[in-house]
Amino acid sequence: MGSVLLLTKNILVEQKLQAKLQRLNYEVFCCSNMFYLMTQQAKRLPMINYFDYIILSETISENELQQLLTLLPESKIILRKLEREPEKQLEGIHGWISEEATVEELRENLCQWEKCPTSQEVILSLVGSRISDGNETTPTGSLSLSKLERRALEQLYQANGKVISREELCECLWKDGATKSRLAQLSILIKKLRIAFKKDGVAGETVQTSWGEGYLLTSTALEYYEQEREQEALLS
Repeated sequence: MGSVLLLTKNILVEQKLQAKLQRLNYEVFCCSNMFYLMTQQAKRLPMINYFDYIILSETISENELQQLLTLLPESKIILRKLEREPEKQLEGIHGWISEEATVEELRENLCQWEKCPTSQEVILSLVGSRISDGNETTPTGSLSLSKLERRALEQLYQANGKVISREELCECLWKDGATKSRLAQLSILIKKLRIAFKKDGVAGETVQTSWGEGYLLTSTALEYYEQEREQEALLS
């Protein structure tokens, strides 16, 4: 089963194609909010990495199409939804697709572009959240964090780049003070936050240690997490 992101200006006009794809057992996420976020703010959205196919609706103009292509990963299968076959090859597009095609035609067309997933280690849902594997992971956009890690990240985010002491973080997370055991747990938790950012492709320092004072989120991490929060709000 593959996952399809259908970017459009009007989700109502995509119902016919969406129904056919779902008959073929594809998970289909049809979204106009993501289209407007990308074109109006020129933002790359990390959650796009979790789709196998990206279909660009005929409701999107050629100028908007060219803008989107600069923001979409080159590794993804990108298709253009059109009413009839284009007269020339669409640059940056793997092929075209029509809602008038039969289910069988859609199946064969999609199969020719099918790619094996790059990794089977993590199963992802359509909104870019990791499915819980027993470790009680909670989605923050595409970052995968435990509930405790998310609470720590929220505390650091709310500080808006200012240092939060280790003692204050311990009190917020566990309510029983900064014991030696809690401080040790906090060090491990901060390390996991850094790893989570790194796994999600965020380069550079993210959670900075201010020696003798505490921790703070760098501007890179703040900007990235703000984007994650915006995406989560749009899809909720």
